[in-house]
Amino acid sequence: MGDHMDTSPILKERDQADSPHDRREYPHIVSLGSTRKRRIARHDLSIYRRPIICGNRNAVWRASWYLVNVFVFQGSVVGLAPGWLKATILRAFGAKVGRGFVCKPRVTIKYPWFLEIGDNVWLGEMSWIDNHCRVRLGDSVCVSQGVYLFTGNHDWNDPAFRFFCSEINVGNGAWLGAYTRVGPGSTIPSGTVLAAGEPWQPTRE
Repeated sequence: MGDHMDTSPILKERDQADSPHDRREYPHIVSLGSTRKRRIARHDLSIYRRPIICGNRNAVWRASWYLVNVFVFQGSVVGLAPGWLKATILRAFGAKVGRGFVCKPRVTIKYPWFLEIGDNVWLGEMSWIDNHCRVRLGDSVCVSQGVYLFTGNHDWNDPAFRFFCSEINVGNGAWLGAYTRVGPGSTIPSGTVLAAGEPWQPTRE
């Protein structure tokens, strides 16, 4: 091992010609794929400092939500509770949730007070909203099973591996296919279909 190590970038790009979909037939399909290597700066995790999350709740709130999340949302049995009940619980913890909410079992939500959900939104089984800051899901958004939305990441050019986070916005009528990944700072346009298993994240130089 040398002083540097290789890592695959979160962002993966694919030319339109390489897309498995015909863009003329499916104009809203987003498909990102080919892998490039990126070198990261040598970092020292002994100097890493836990970030201060602006607007976060205190330890009692976080601990209370952790227990509710584990038993009500992540549970495979209690997780079968109806969507209206889960919406009520989320609102009690500071989330904004519209009408017609559908939430399958084994869903993980980091912090509901950073979550805004429109009308008729579906959260599929084993979806994970890892939100250290605001995530907005517009009306009629379908988040399929195993989807991972993460607002936080680390600066690979910083020796201290600095943590940062940036909001995610998903437009009305978007469909996040199974096991897709949506990274910090992403804006998914209304009506977009994100192909199953594909990542979406803004370009970072």
